[in-house]
Amino acid sequence: MATAAQKRANKQNAQHSTGPRTDEGKQRSSLNALKYGFRAKDPLIPGEDRDEFDRHSVDLETQLRPVSYLELNLVE
Repeated sequence: MATAAQKRANKQNAQHSTGPRTDEGKQRSSLNALKYGFRAKDPLIPGEDRDEFDRHSVDLETQLRPVSYLELNLVE
């Protein structure tokens, strides 16, 4: 458990932590909680090419030829 002095110090330090102030800093910090991969809402990371991703997805599906829902889900 924190002592009274530690609690005061934490409150004082928190006054200095106001978050990003510049547009660049705000943009960068907006990606702090970025999720990517299997459980992401969008499988692309900012800066990746959507068309290239789509071509790659079509190529995988064409080559693997999934026939069941499970196979299709795994290919996706």
